[in-house]
Amino acid sequence: MRIGAALRAIFSILLSAVSLATLTFAPAEAVAQASRFPAWPDGSLSLNGGWRTHTGDNPAWAQPGFDDAAWPVITLGNQDADSAGWRWYRLSVDLPAQPAPLALLITGGDGTYEVYVNGRRLPEPALRSSLLITLPKARIVPVSATGRTEIALRTFVPPTSMFLADRGAFRVLLGTPSAIEHAQRAEQSGRLRGIAIGIPIHLLLFLAACAFFLLFWYQRERREYMWLGLNLLLAALGTILYELVSAGVLPFSANWFVSVPTVYIWTIAQIEFTFSFVGRRVTRGWRIYELVLLLPPVFLALPAWFGLISRGLFNVDEIIMIMPAAVVLPVVLFTWYRRGNREAGWLILPSLLPMFTVALNDAGIVGSYLGWKWVVVLGDSIPLGILSIEPFDIGDLLFLLAIGIVMFFRFTRVSREQARAAAELEAAQRVQSLLLHSAQNPASSLRIDAVYRPAQEVGGDFFHTAQIAGIARVVVGDVSGKGLGAAMLVSAIIGALDSMHHADPLAVLRTLNQLLLLRQQGGFATCLCASVSPDGVVTLANAGHLSPYRNGEEIPLDSGLPLGIAPATEYTETTLKLVPGDTLTFLSDGVVEAQSPAGELFGFDRTCAISMQSAGQIAAAAQAFGQEDDITVLTLQYCGKTYPETSLVGLD
Repeated sequence: MRIGAALRAIFSILLSAVSLATLTFAPAEAVAQASRFPAWPDGSLSLNGGWRTHTGDNPAWAQPGFDDAAWPVITLGNQDADSAGWRWYRLSVDLPAQPAPLALLITGGDGTYEVYVNGRRLPEPALRSSLLITLPKARIVPVSATGRTEIALRTFVPPTSMFLADRGAFRVLLGTPSAIEHAQRAEQSGRLRGIAIGIPIHLLLFLAACAFFLLFWYQRERREYMWLGLNLLLAALGTILYELVSAGVLPFSANWFVSVPTVYIWTIAQIEFTFSFVGRRVTRGWRIYELVLLLPPVFLALPAWFGLISRGLFNVDEIIMIMPAAVVLPVVLFTWYRRGNREAGWLILPSLLPMFTVALNDAGIVGSYLGWKWVVVLGDSIPLGILSIEPFDIGDLLFLLAIGIVMFFRFTRVSREQARAAAELEAAQRVQSLLLHSAQNPASSLRIDAVYRPAQEVGGDFFHTAQIAGIARVVVGDVSGKGLGAAMLVSAIIGALDSMHHADPLAVLRTLNQLLLLRQQGGFATCLCASVSPDGVVTLANAGHLSPYRNGEEIPLDSGLPLGIAPATEYTETTLKLVPGDTLTFLSDGVVEAQSPAGELFGFDRTCAISMQSAGQIAAAAQAFGQEDDITVLTLQYCGKTYPETSLVGLD
């Protein structure tokens, strides 16, 4: 009995082994040769061979009883993908008679196919809009069937995506759920390894772009920082999208409608950066070229998307369009370098790298489309162990390193120049402050308040008071220009006034006019000169300056030409008599021309209305309204011969 039981057990094991060997997951035409698959060692079996295919779309083609004997037999992954539209694939397999959990792992453009098992369409995957189709990636499809089973793929590849989700991209694997999940993870790992280097590189470019935008915010006059930041931002955005599309994370439309146009705008940013870096204006020819660069994404992208023109033609156009910038810009930089612009030489190598590698990638795509294998290698990824890197990733990384070094030296040089200019400006401000504060208390019969608020660190307004032979002399004016040049002219005028020992307003204006005419730097100035005698007699002469106010009313004066315009200019005098308590208000056009955020001017009416207030109050009102220019206000109150005090307020 024991021997019989043992024999029965051995026989049962052998029978099971034979059954397992015959229940092989093989195509229908290979059932007779099932012995070729004595085992299924990894729990899965490739089903790429033995598929029958036909173009068109007919729901009957999903049914098990449909006769597909006339359809050609193909192996998935090996056939050409030279047409878009509807296509069906059918394969018969023998599944175990006993139900067992099984699953398919289908690699294809997600959104381009449906799966039918014995005539029944599975809920997922499903056909999608062309805007949502991704590059081929693996998808698990559970299968519940036994015995002879008909698997059918109903596919529709839009013209927009045939070069990504092409026929040859479909691959099918059958196995247990655990084996299929393992295979899917391996496929996902392979896709993600392809972007494991490119994504970090372009995140670095994105961070560098942010840094250059901050530098531009810090140094607004350095427009090269803005253009370089835009250049790096577009390169980072376009390539990150391309990498994510290549990995099947995003639909291809993200690459076509966002990433591809960035190449053209990025090229424009490269041109603008180059000219800004060397301090030259973009010429008309380059401007026309920039406009032409905007045409392909506007007029060719949609026709290529809908298959009206080939993708190969579109990529050839991209190569042709960016090649002038890739080739001519370095030549222009070399020319500028030979002409003495040393910094132009720094950009020659960095300007070659990114666009050249993009052109290589496009050439590889064109070669793939045309079947030129010797050209395809130009765009192939470069293996780095288990990872890989794209040629344009290398180009962008080298560009970032090179341009980082170049911009570091540029920033260092510019910072030194700015520090030197700031030191010179500070010195000029101190000199100007000392000169303006050197004004003398003119007379004990007068009380003078003066406020000076420059729009920049140094300004072009000036005032000066002096007492000469018992007569008070007051001068208020405004030189042309702003900044350091205007401050130097003010210093010359104040110095000249300090050396004058007469109070006659006409003589003062004639002397200052000759001074400005003799200066090689040019420039002109408006000026109002007044002399006040102890008995309150005021003599005024005007050289194009604003008329003063007396007790809130404007004093009519002949304007006269500003100083430094013409030689032998004649000026006229106006005389009036002050009584104790009278106030004269002198001011510059920075008060009248103060401007609100809405663009409204402070104007003469408001100025007249507040002209009886103190100098500080008038200046504060104009400044609060919206200061646009230097503001100078000087008020003079006549107190009679016996007033015991004087007051002079200099810079505020």
